[in-house]
Amino acid sequence: EDDFTMDDDDDDEEEDNDEDVINSNQGNEDGDDIDAIEFTTMPFQGSFSSDASPSTNNVYRKQKRKKQDTNRNRGWMDVNWESIGIGTTTGTLMPSINEKDNDIASIDSLHPVTSPDHPSPVEMVVVRDRIVYVKRDDLLHLRGSRASGNKARKFLPLNEMKIVPDKDGGEGQMLFPDVVVSYGGPQSNAMVAIAAIVHSKNEELKEMMGIRRTDDDEDSLLDIVQRGLDELDPETDFEEEDTGNDLLSMDEAAFILELDDEKDQDQQQGSTGSSFSQYSSFTGHRYKKKRFVYYTKKIPRYLRKQPNGNLLRAMSLGMEIVELSNVRYAELFGGDYGGSPIAPKEIKAPIPGRSLWIPQGGACGVAVPGARLLAKEILTFWAKQGRDVPLSVCVPGGTCTTGMLLHREMTALLKQREAEGQPELDIQIVVVPCVGDDTYAMRQMMALDENTGGPGRASDTPTILRPHADGNYGSSRRRLGGYFVFGEPAAAILQTFQEMKESHHVFLDLLYGAPAWSLLLQHWRATPSNGVGKALRGKRYID
Repeated sequence: EDDFTMDDDDDDEEEDNDEDVINSNQGNEDGDDIDAIEFTTMPFQGSFSSDASPSTNNVYRKQKRKKQDTNRNRGWMDVNWESIGIGTTTGTLMPSINEKDNDIASIDSLHPVTSPDHPSPVEMVVVRDRIVYVKRDDLLHLRGSRASGNKARKFLPLNEMKIVPDKDGGEGQMLFPDVVVSYGGPQSNAMVAIAAIVHSKNEELKEMMGIRRTDDDEDSLLDIVQRGLDELDPETDFEEEDTGNDLLSMDEAAFILELDDEKDQDQQQGSTGSSFSQYSSFTGHRYKKKRFVYYTKKIPRYLRKQPNGNLLRAMSLGMEIVELSNVRYAELFGGDYGGSPIAPKEIKAPIPGRSLWIPQGGACGVAVPGARLLAKEILTFWAKQGRDVPLSVCVPGGTCTTGMLLHREMTALLKQREAEGQPELDIQIVVVPCVGDDTYAMRQMMALDENTGGPGRASDTPTILRPHADGNYGSSRRRLGGYFVFGEPAAAILQTFQEMKESHHVFLDLLYGAPAWSLLLQHWRATPSNGVGKALRGKRYID
């Protein structure tokens, strides 16, 4: 689930500003952002990092990547994601929001909604006597694929791409790719979301072509997954020393894709209506089975023998895995600034002109339209419910994609609102790093901003929440300045999880939600007895 938290206070109350994050789906080392957003409206006492240090700026500028060849010149699709219409009834680029959708949801009205038809509902809860608005993105689903949460935001335009051209769509209409290629951890949220989207497109193709179910369709999910894992090498013990050799090299993977492409061509020549690669009788276009190829580190033996979680889901949906040694994986995808929107030169486009590269966690332009829609939903909700109170929106950060793009889109919408002469709204975005520390988060966001058309300046990034410097941390957390080590158990995380569940009826995940809330609650200190305390409301400090 993806929850963002907005903080809201009455002017006559001295409360600590709170921003919440709730459930993420099964976590992973990709640093995927969580899948739910919460809003709270309290004054905030705490330490924030709103700018990188001069040294961070200088290092970033010195180490900025040299300009690379464009995706298009190397055979990868170059998609203008903002040109893909996501309006449902009007065909516009951005759907409108019904006035009733801006009401605070009652318990009875908390039910799944389809994006972009409706915004996710907003629930109001009370945490330590403070009002918290939880934006229930865990209830948000994409049509067709049913991808949910934060990834439903990020991959909204990918999900909305058409598999066949509109009759009046024109020659330049961008259609869904034949092959989607990405990389990350074996339990990635982004991985299973992409797998679901690609699978839904194949189901759409089957329905369009009238293809009947085959015997393979009757196999159990475990049978399908185990066949895929057995093809890699079921006997390999990945707990032994890393030899640096790949189970399936990139050249081999590309060759397999080419062979399958040739197989499709052979099937097409003798098509009987059951082939998954054929020409449409009404457009003359050839429709291929859509593929999802995923690069990851070697899968641990325990997970190979008993596949579960997102890996099980993604492989049952047809994902193809290319395993790399840890050394090779780091060579291709490592770095201080996150994944590049351009594929490594060593990875060739499987089908030139019809292959799409998506970096880890969807940290690229594909996430911009969804972030803009989210910003619009938050702004319209607060315009109705905010009562002129400043608001902070707290977003747990892995790749920090949602936090960075939400901040950028919210800033643009607020400026537009001001230019139109509408009442001023005070809304800020706060990122709570859950992978790495504030320096790492800053680097990630600056690189993402530049890669998606922004200036890449520290001053254009959202506020980053810092832990208290005087906290009683263990050695691992001290090395990260008080931030949690991603995926490492900690008593404070469990305590926060239990408090939120038992006392406030908010169920958090243990990788993003609970660590983010734990840091937030550090700053929710009781208001001094004299009623005076420094608090952060929206963008303004108030004494």
